[in-house]
Amino acid sequence: MTTTTFHITHRRSFLYMVGVLLVLGLAIGGFSLYQLLHPIHNTQAYLAGWKDGDIMSDSVMSNKHSMSEKDIWNFLHSKNPCNDRNLNKRVPGYHYNIKDGHFVCMADESFNKQTTSHIIWQAAQDYNINPQVLIVILEKEQRLVSDTYPSNLEYDHATGFACPDDGKGCRPEHAGFINQVRSAAAFFREVLDGGWSNYPAYTTRDIYYHPRQSCGTKRIYIANRATSALYRYTPYVPNQASLNAVTGLGDACSTYGNRNFYNMFTNWFGDTHNYVIKGAIRERYDKISGGLGQPTSSEYCPDKDTCWQIFQRGAIIWHSSTGAWESKGGIRERWAKLGWQGGAMGYPTGPEVWDGRGWWQNYERGAIVGTTKTGFWESKGGIRERWAKLGWQGGAMGYPTGPEVWDGRGWWQNYERGAIVGTTKTGFWESKGGIRGVWRKTGWQGGKAGYPISQEYYDGNKSWHQDYEHGTIYFSDYTGGRFIKSENNS
Repeated sequence: MTTTTFHITHRRSFLYMVGVLLVLGLAIGGFSLYQLLHPIHNTQAYLAGWKDGDIMSDSVMSNKHSMSEKDIWNFLHSKNPCNDRNLNKRVPGYHYNIKDGHFVCMADESFNKQTTSHIIWQAAQDYNINPQVLIVILEKEQRLVSDTYPSNLEYDHATGFACPDDGKGCRPEHAGFINQVRSAAAFFREVLDGGWSNYPAYTTRDIYYHPRQSCGTKRIYIANRATSALYRYTPYVPNQASLNAVTGLGDACSTYGNRNFYNMFTNWFGDTHNYVIKGAIRERYDKISGGLGQPTSSEYCPDKDTCWQIFQRGAIIWHSSTGAWESKGGIRERWAKLGWQGGAMGYPTGPEVWDGRGWWQNYERGAIVGTTKTGFWESKGGIRERWAKLGWQGGAMGYPTGPEVWDGRGWWQNYERGAIVGTTKTGFWESKGGIRGVWRKTGWQGGKAGYPISQEYYDGNKSWHQDYEHGTIYFSDYTGGRFIKSENNS
């Protein structure tokens, strides 16, 4: 199940090498001993398409119709002649099925009067799992597809299920070919249906290269549930040495489980991704002429009212009440920090718009706006209403330059030419220019002036005024500024 599973094998040369390694005290815990000593040979590798966070799409892993039972039977027989007559390979203590003077391989084996091809196909249908995935797991974990003389131990631990990294060996209650295949299929279905994973889909996680933690981690965004399931099954990411080796050995910190799965699948069955763009997401994708690049995930719909799909340069998010809209760039980054659709802004309600200098996009509870210089920030509530009256980004305040901030009583947000501040009681008002300089000297909203309670207004005599909770600030280019406390606050 994991790359640290020590698969028991019957090969004399293998056992000899294990003894040598143990004597030498070499660290081999990052992968199965089979994987360590038997890298993939004589296959065409497709690692050029490898993505750490997107090993396989949900749609491919869930494609239970990829092969019929007859297709599985034909495939297994195409990969193994099933005629190994070298009976000297037997090791005492292990059981082998021998018929007509040759070993019986997995393709010709049966359990409880069921052929292996039927067992694989039935598990795939029952759990809505691609049978190709199960075939690759059988080869990856115990090389049962290609093995010309499989033993009882290999069948008992066929998919490596319940063979953890704790050094206690495989759990006997999960032994047996049928049990192993069906348990693996159920495992993948559980994660695909939203069950627990140590590396959940749509999150960014640090994944170890090797059980030896000193080998370090790699920070990876898990693009879909299929990839999440593969990392739950084999919780290590191949390091660069492993990838550079393609089908061979890397270095002391290399693991091979997920690399080998990807190599085997692409070599035997083709692309691990089959992303379909459909429905409202398709309509929006076509309208923006594919501006987000190619899809990197299947469409995911957590409920009947919500779907989204990830692309190379962002995503398209659909909701039944808001429609389908793109999410990308700096606006998307800020939306993520605000909690996505479940956070402060809700769902997008319109497209991303370029205004000649920066970008903005409307959401259920406001907008996210910005430029590469100012950054991208939320605009919502009373602050947004005042900003609108002042002419948006083209008006008196310009673009926001920071987040909306709660100070314990009210809110404030900085802009290119000042700030907008206020409370539900005082209203929301601009703070800029010379008056803002005077207000700063009074101690801002926590000082002797308090919050502003009016807009700036011109008195017709070369002076600007703005009323505050505890008085008025006056400012003139000729006389400077001053705060005059209200008589009611004397």
